[in-house]
Amino acid sequence: MALEDLFEQIKLWPLKRKITFILVILISFGLMWGIVAWSEREEFQVLFSNLGPQDAGNVVGKLKEMKIPYRVEGNVIFVPSTKVYETRLDLAAQGIPQGGGIGFEIFDKAQIGVTEFVQRLNYRRALQGELSRTIKNLSEVDEARVHIAIPERTIFSDRNDRPTASVVVKVKPGRVLNQNQIGGIVHLVSSSVEGMTPYDVSVIDNIGNLLSKSSSLSSAGDSMQLDYQKSLEKDYESRLQSMMEGIVGRGKAIVRVATKIDFTQSEKTEERFDPDTIAVRSEQRSQEKSTGAVSGGIPGVLSNQPGQAPAQTSASGAVSQKQTESINYEVSRSVSRTVRPKGDLKSISVAVLVDGTYKKEGKNNIFVPRPDVELKKYEELVRAAVGFNQERGDQVTVQNVPFETTIEELTPEKTDIMKIVLPVLKFIVPMVVALLLIMFAIKPIVEILKAPIKMAPRPRVAEYAGEPEVLRTVESSDRSEKQMKEQITEAVKRDPRKSAMILKDWMTTE
Repeated sequence: MALEDLFEQIKLWPLKRKITFILVILISFGLMWGIVAWSEREEFQVLFSNLGPQDAGNVVGKLKEMKIPYRVEGNVIFVPSTKVYETRLDLAAQGIPQGGGIGFEIFDKAQIGVTEFVQRLNYRRALQGELSRTIKNLSEVDEARVHIAIPERTIFSDRNDRPTASVVVKVKPGRVLNQNQIGGIVHLVSSSVEGMTPYDVSVIDNIGNLLSKSSSLSSAGDSMQLDYQKSLEKDYESRLQSMMEGIVGRGKAIVRVATKIDFTQSEKTEERFDPDTIAVRSEQRSQEKSTGAVSGGIPGVLSNQPGQAPAQTSASGAVSQKQTESINYEVSRSVSRTVRPKGDLKSISVAVLVDGTYKKEGKNNIFVPRPDVELKKYEELVRAAVGFNQERGDQVTVQNVPFETTIEELTPEKTDIMKIVLPVLKFIVPMVVALLLIMFAIKPIVEILKAPIKMAPRPRVAEYAGEPEVLRTVESSDRSEKQMKEQITEAVKRDPRKSAMILKDWMTTE
């Protein structure tokens, strides 16, 4: 009954109220659907960026095969945040992205009927691709390409040409390759190709500037020496800065250090002889002695002929004696070998600026210089800290100057507010919209449903012509009250619905 009464009441509404009710219902459902769709939408994150056309095409093709939703904006590929790391691992297991150029995976597939020339060409392509990927892994390098030229070797040529290589690098914005890194790239390429030396490798940037020099080895060494000198000066400065700020206060001292370092390495070998000291180096002795008589025939041809009796000679006493002695003497000597290491500190210069004190005079701060005795103590402390040596030309200067007190306004770092606000709005916005719908849509509709509908008076006789005669004659004033009650009761029992509508019409018209 309640639902039927609601429909009957809606039918009695004016056309304007019906249109308003339908619009409110549609807008409410639309807003609720939008909120649900917005809260359940997938948040996309970067899968890969700065990919080449070939790698980007391979990644998109694999995403389509894996049926993973994606979005491409420029050279950046986005996937749902819940699948970023899983997708990267799956693609990495398949060797995607390759990182620019083809590598040694070109030999993974068996190729039948390939000539030796094609095999050499494929090997060169693979080597170039692998070197490009390795160089691209440097944090400063955005893109890299390697070109290798290997001369053909023939048995009819006496020349032995060495292979050469050229490297083109594109540095990331705001980054710079130092000489040490350039030397590392040169050594990487030269060590990867048989017969190539570092002098056969050229490195240029995407603008065309030649980065590698002919003396790349010495340049790398000079860069290392310069880095060592800078690190030594920074170490001195940090130690002196902390010491001075502990005395005069934070931000009240500035320290600068300059050093001169000898990077030459020398070796000295010295041999000395001492004529006053003689030592026996070797000694050799030999002695021979023989005594007694010796018997024998006459020497010659006659005594050796057959038939001849040996001629006897008289014995004579023979004595033989031999003695040899050899002694070698050596003059004493000493050999010393001295190697001076490179990186010897030749001299050091230190400059220290110390702020003074200030006194308040009105609204201004007046600078008060520090006394000379105090500056002298600071100078002695600095000399002791750096190991001052006047013989090698060390210098230490301590000056008292007023520091600039103007504070520069630092621009705050820009933070991505949307990354912080969006997760919060994802939960707050549905609650706020639901509350607004309840207050401004559902509640007014309920109030409208509760409000009675005022209807215009209609002629009862014409409208209820088909009703029982008893109800139409109830209004007659000449009927008795008891008879009227009996007739009304009987009419209500016969048709209670129509009777209720008549009574309701009476109540609204009065």
